[in-house]
Amino acid sequence: MYDVILSFITAFTLTYFAIPSIIHIAHQKNLCDEPGERRSHKISTPSLGGIGIFAGVIFSIILWTPFSDFGTLQYILCAFIIIFLIGAKDDIIPMSPYKKLIGQI
Repeated sequence: MYDVILSFITAFTLTYFAIPSIIHIAHQKNLCDEPGERRSHKISTPSLGGIGIFAGVIFSIILWTPFSDFGTLQYILCAFIIIFLIGAKDDIIPMSPYKKLIGQI
């Protein structure tokens, strides 16, 4: 039980401190999602936040999961990595919704 709490705290803390740097880099590289008719936001929004979340979760899993349990997590981690890569690619080079859907299935 304590491993779950420590894992959550680790992931949250790493993500909390990584996001401002990622936002700064996204603004520098102009990797922002612009408002449009299919968007819910009204101002330009940095689009690389998933990197911070991914890093926090993966680091926390590696740190707090016993090595003997990695066999049961391998498929979940592979799926998580695939979805992360699709999202990161979409943030940098926009993809059609159909390609994203096929990649996530």
